[in-house]
Amino acid sequence: MTNGETSAPTQDQLREQRLQRNLKIVVAALGFLILAGLVAAIAKIVILANEPKTGSGTVTATLQTPGGEIAVEVPKGARVVSVSLSGNRLAVHHEGPAGTGIAIVDIETGRRVVDIKPLEALPRQ
Repeated sequence: MTNGETSAPTQDQLREQRLQRNLKIVVAALGFLILAGLVAAIAKIVILANEPKTGSGTVTATLQTPGGEIAVEVPKGARVVSVSLSGNRLAVHHEGPAGTGIAIVDIETGRRVVDIKPLEALPRQ
């Protein structure tokens, strides 16, 4: 071969180029699917985080505080017995057909911290 001549690609070189092109297409498609799945997961998390939490068996009790209103869900048919404030935590004692309970709420964020369900203790002998 001389320096000025170009040789035609061989059958093996053409097959190798076709294989590389197909692999690039597969890698690009899989990358797109990964990104689409990630976007869908993030969108679902955002939607669930912004969705109001209401259940069929709950009633919302609205309490007036100096900083505004706080909504506390209590079981259906329950009534608020007492409310107690300690620091930035509000304890709401409620009684209803399902029994008694205490809901602890963070008044700065308005989020429920914990629910306390008192159980009857057996008598000690």
